[in-house]
Amino acid sequence: MSASDNKTQPVVLARPLYLTILTMAVALLVCAVMADAQEAIRYDTDQDGKVDQVVYLDNNGRIQRIEVDGNADEIMDRFQFYEGGIPVRVERDTDYDQKLDCWDHLKGGKRSRQERDCKAGGYIDQVIYFDDMERPLRIEKDTTADRAFDTVYQFVEGNLTASTRDTDADNKVNIRTSFVNEKPCQRKEDLDADDRIEKIIDYDGEGLPVKSRIDTDRDGRMETFRFFEQGKLVLQEKDLDLDDWHEVVTRFKDELPFEEQKDTNIDHQYDVLIRYKNEMPYYEEKDTNFDLAMDYFCDFDAEGFPKEIREDSRYTGRIDRIRTFKKNEPVRMVYDSTGDGFLDQTSLFEKGKLVEQRYDANQDGKTDLRAFFNAAEQREKVESDADFNGVMETWQYYENEKVARQEKDANEDGRVDLTLFFENEKKHRLIMDQDFDGRFETTQWFDRPEWTSVMEMDVDGDQSPDACYYYTGDVLRVKEVDENGDGRWDLREHYNENKKLVKSEEDEGATGRMNCTWFYNDREEALRAEKDGNGDGNADVWFYYDQGRVTRVEEDTNGDGKVDLWETYDASEAMVKREKDLDYDGIADIEDTPGTPDTEDETENLNVSKNTMEEH
Repeated sequence: MSASDNKTQPVVLARPLYLTILTMAVALLVCAVMADAQEAIRYDTDQDGKVDQVVYLDNNGRIQRIEVDGNADEIMDRFQFYEGGIPVRVERDTDYDQKLDCWDHLKGGKRSRQERDCKAGGYIDQVIYFDDMERPLRIEKDTTADRAFDTVYQFVEGNLTASTRDTDADNKVNIRTSFVNEKPCQRKEDLDADDRIEKIIDYDGEGLPVKSRIDTDRDGRMETFRFFEQGKLVLQEKDLDLDDWHEVVTRFKDELPFEEQKDTNIDHQYDVLIRYKNEMPYYEEKDTNFDLAMDYFCDFDAEGFPKEIREDSRYTGRIDRIRTFKKNEPVRMVYDSTGDGFLDQTSLFEKGKLVEQRYDANQDGKTDLRAFFNAAEQREKVESDADFNGVMETWQYYENEKVARQEKDANEDGRVDLTLFFENEKKHRLIMDQDFDGRFETTQWFDRPEWTSVMEMDVDGDQSPDACYYYTGDVLRVKEVDENGDGRWDLREHYNENKKLVKSEEDEGATGRMNCTWFYNDREEALRAEKDGNGDGNADVWFYYDQGRVTRVEEDTNGDGKVDLWETYDASEAMVKREKDLDYDGIADIEDTPGTPDTEDETENLNVSKNTMEEH
């Protein structure tokens, strides 16, 4: 009999067979005792030719012991002991294994106590105490085989009224059950033996549970309530904060959960719904932002793992992310990355790890961008179709999640015509094939001091740049040109932050040095120019302009750093006056009027002025 049984059968003990046998034995042995007091008397009571009863007498002819073979195997299995002719003890082998397992103790010919070895462990594991009418008064059991009695049943007039059980062998009662009409009425559990009840079960008149209260967190307060119909669990409610609102409600069918509601933020609105099949969840929906609209929907597989999750992650009322799983590992995810209602992003997984992502930016059903990932789920490569014509023309490569290189096939001829290199995720160098001849003639640097970028162009393919452009931000500030391909710059132009030309330098006459410098106004009109005619590093000719026309030319003809020749021009750029300092004291000594120049030097200066003016 267990304290946990819903129906506890009454303990009914019939009049023992051994008392009947005892009466018969006394009658049969009267004559035998008088004949020979010292001999054991043997009987074959069922006349099968086998001795099945032996009676031993003391010297006074009184019964001392009776042995009985109850199963006709010729092995005695019941032993009855007497004192003064009165039975005091009966020992039995109830399972006929030739080991005693039951001991009855008698007083006045009636049983007062029974001891049993119910589990054949070689020790007493059950004791029954009887009242003076041989009705059970108390039963003690060792249900855990630790040789300590942990379960006790109490009887009144032979009827079971209460039971207790020590579940953890600490000599403290953990479970108490009361009975009415031999059926459980109420059960109380204190499993941690802290003198606070953690569970109470109430039973109906048939001994079936109708309601239970449970303190699952063992804080001294009952927050879980279970309800039963015909002894079967049908409903469980949890009031976690004891405010009379049940934050978790679980419904059962055939004592298995089939639906559960949860209020996870304790706002008295259920925001989670779970449905079960065979004790496993098969469907779940949630209101993750608590706006009274479900935005998370999950289907589970037969093992209770997510199979597909549909989410409204932006809370707009439409699904924008769908995740698919197999054996609890993600295999695919589609996502609306822009929030426009179109699922444009697809992620693919292998062995639960991200291996590829695809994007359809123009919603034509074709992949416009594809990203590939390594075993550590780090990006290794990204390819894209920027013009949405179905051909991937741009590739980006990564190392340790940092972009290392970018390639592009601008004309989609199957050959890369642009490669951009990175260092520490910063642009380092760009090479381009702008004429699509298979040769990278343009190189752009992004790590040059003082400049945002520097672009070099090798037009003739001699491995030496023919032009170089220096940028601050996206503004060209300096341009250098090698016009004759000799590896030296022939022209250098300077620009301001407004992209206006402010200064230019030239190697006039292929001298190998910049010997002519021009200065410009905000309209990019020449204001003045300087020329180093003798190559000493100092300007010796100066040109002055107004609205792009030369107005004056000055020259240091003897290289002493002072002007000694002046030429003046009118609006048509015709010379109207020439002055010369013959003794180089800074004061003009002669003045010429327009006409044929007096010297070859003057003719040369005038031609230089005219030619330069026309070029600029």
